Amino acid sequence: MITKNSIIGVLMGGVSGEAEISRATGKAIAEALSSLGYHVVPMEYDPHHVVEQLREKKVDVVFLALHGKYGEDGTIQSVLELAGIPYTGSGVSSSAITMDKIFSMRVMKQAGIPMADSMPVYLRDGVEATAEKLLAHFSFPLVIKPACEGSTIGIEIVRKAEDLVPALERAFHVEPRCLVEAFLDGEEFTVPVFEGKALPVIQICPHSGTYDFHSKYTKGATDYLCPAPISDELRDKMQAIAVKAFQVCECRGVVRFDMRTDSKGQPHVLEANSIPGMTATSLVPKSAAAAGTDFPHLCEKILLGASTGKI
Repeated sequence: MITKNSIIGVLMGGVSGEAEISRATGKAIAEALSSLGYHVVPMEYDPHHVVEQLREKKVDVVFLALHGKYGEDGTIQSVLELAGIPYTGSGVSSSAITMDKIFSMRVMKQAGIPMADSMPVYLRDGVEATAEKLLAHFSFPLVIKPACEGSTIGIEIVRKAEDLVPALERAFHVEPRCLVEAFLDGEEFTVPVFEGKALPVIQICPHSGTYDFHSKYTKGATDYLCPAPISDELRDKMQAIAVKAFQVCECRGVVRFDMRTDSKGQPHVLEANSIPGMTATSLVPKSAAAAGTDFPHLCEKILLGASTGKI
């Protein structure tokens, strides 16, 4: 039972490429829970000594504010399961699947969830051979995504054949496994799901036309419309897709599903975010606010769902 007397360790930072973003998330969560009277201990994630850190601070429950590798991929979840320390969010297998774009694509497509035409590619097969295979399968533009990075790190949008090999080289420098997708030329959306229930849809409108790292993390570079100004039919369809993806991947807590429409206006899932950004101005809090839940109470609801023994 989690109470105001429980010691809440908010775990943030770490060694991934998204560590600084994680620290912003963790700081905001810690402040929000403290404002409600919880005993909060903000903690910098040291993967090699994390259990020692938690034991030293006598932490009763961990609020995971980590992004990227070793935080969203099932690694820390497995450590906390072994240590018997309750934690927020999805379990080991679910976190590993949703973090990996290749595996999550296979799982969701098999379940009939709409996604773009895609192909996994590997550095071990050679850049030139991979480029030839892609040229035979895709038309341009196409998108190259490192399999296990978030925050749009390493993503390449390739618009002509002569740019394909350099783009593959850059993407493989980030990670030796990538997912290549057909480019969807519609609008960008995201749908948070909290414990199996969809929250309001957000439309993402980057001023540059591309929702890249700059558009995502530069103040004023992107407009977020919530609830999205779309038809009830499209809203219901996207929310149903997000809920089904949440169920198929056996997620827990709050998970954000990014989507994009095609030229016919049909939505497709781009990826899942099992520990989405959680500052007061992040997307999930915007959606929750539109549904009537303010940021501190959203954090509290997530906290009260912490447990062990998850998939």
